[in-house]
Order: sequence, then C-alpha cells, then structure tokens
Amino acid sequence: MHLDDLPASDDPTAYFAHRPASITSLPITVFPIPGEAELSDDLHVTPRIFVAHAGWGRRWYRLGSMTRELTTRPRMIELYEGGLSFDHCRWEGEPGRCVMVEFTDADVQALTHGELERLRLRTRHELFDDRVSEIALALAEEALHDLPNGRLYVQGLCVALLGVLESRYTTTEGSLSTVGAGQLGPLQKRRLLALIQGNLGADLSLTELAETAGLSAHHFSRVFKATFGTTPHRYVQRRRIEAAVAALRAQEKRPIADIALELGFASQAHMTDLMRRQLGVTPRVVRRGA
Repeated sequence: MHLDDLPASDDPTAYFAHRPASITSLPITVFPIPGEAELSDDLHVTPRIFVAHAGWGRRWYRLGSMTRELTTRPRMIELYEGGLSFDHCRWEGEPGRCVMVEFTDADVQALTHGELERLRLRTRHELFDDRVSEIALALAEEALHDLPNGRLYVQGLCVALLGVLESRYTTTEGSLSTVGAGQLGPLQKRRLLALIQGNLGADLSLTELAETAGLSAHHFSRVFKATFGTTPHRYVQRRRIEAAVAALRAQEKRPIADIALELGFASQAHMTDLMRRQLGVTPRVVRRGA
C-alpha cells in the first residue's frame, strides 16, 4: 500500500507504520492527519519534523492562554524543538497523512560519531523546503513497505536529511557542513570494495560500511561520493546489476527470481525494474543475448 492508498483516520494517536532507529538510523513513523479531531497534553520530547503528504485544513494549537491557528497542506513541514508541548490541539479539514522523523541525541551522535551532539532544531511552522519534503516522503514509502530498497538506501536518506536540517535550520556552532569531504584512502577503498563485493546479497547498512572505513555515517556518505562519484546505495546497486548480468548469462537454466534474491534484490520485479532503468533491457533479454 502506497501513501496515496492509505485510509483516512481521525485518530491522532494512530499510525500506519513505524521503523525504529536500530534499522533505519532515525525513528520514522507514518501518521494520519485527522479531518476532525482533538488531542490534549501533546508533548514532543525529542526534536522532530513532520512532513505532510496529503490533507488540507486548519489546526489550532493551544499552550496556556495562547492559541495559534495554522494551516495544513501537502508538503508542508513542521519543525519541533525538543521538549515542545501543547495543552490542546484541534484539526479540521480534509484528512491526509504525514511522516514524522525524530532526532534523539543518541541517534544523532551515532550517525556522526559524536561530531554533532544534538540537532538543535528551532521550532518552525508552515515551512516549505523541497529537499526536506522529498527525503521525508521517500522515507515514508520505505517505512510503509518494510524497506524494499534496503537499509543502505534508507540510512543514506536519514544521513542526507540530518545534513540538510543541520545546515539550514539550526544555529549549532562548528556544524557538520564545515567539515571538508576529502576522499577515501587506498586501504579504505580496498576494504570497502572487498566488503561490498563479498556481500552483494546481504542487506548492507550505511553504518557497517562507515565503520569499515573508520568514519561516521554522515562523513562517510560525503567522502564516498567524493571518491566514487555516486552514493553508497547506487554504487552497491550497480555492482549487483553487474553480478546479475554475469549470473544470467552463466546460469541459463536457473530461475531469474533465485538470482535476484541471492544478489540482494527485494524480488525479481525489483531487479527487472532496476535493470530496465539502468541498462535499458530486462533480465530475459540479457539471458537471450548470452
């Protein structure tokens, strides 16, 4: 079920999917946006963002004697600093759905190897930022479908989101964006390539690759791209496609689905889609051309 197909719900405490930081590096939750609902004592302990996928309407958030009226519309972003709370919330309009990504201090430190202690978000309402919404909604699709593109892809998205938010919406001194990318050294490259090539069928994670290079996940992503000209996920994807082509030609009678699963693709359809997009042919055409 895709984001567009999710049912409407007026329960502000319900959720469609949740993926913990142990899998994705940052907690990701897909929520309904109520058409009409109320909620009391709404506390947001950790810094977090909400990005709307669909839904139009108005919201009223009350804290003490002050009430703030806001709107809701697709791709609108809310940034919440840690500890933000509302005494009462009310929604009215067309129901929709949104994704929430949280940034606990421990998860931020793990992604950056302590280079960043915490994400000091400033609370912002009714914000639009195409890059932030694009990443967040891609994370929502991954969360809904149990990470079809693997941990490497979703963790890369989390690292990218952290970097964008930290550079645009915080006032942290000595920010991550000031650290030069550089390139991987010869030994780091050999270790990484050996790990990737020897584990094409495994669900490789960004943190695993970064640890092999002795870098934080955040710094590793930039250094890897500076070295190879592409992201870790796309690099691994390319190596899998190459291995699939070789297997299809060498093992003519083996089921295509078996080859796909052995090389880390979610399914035969997943491999077919990627091969068509990258090579312009399907696995069956590759096999016939052997």
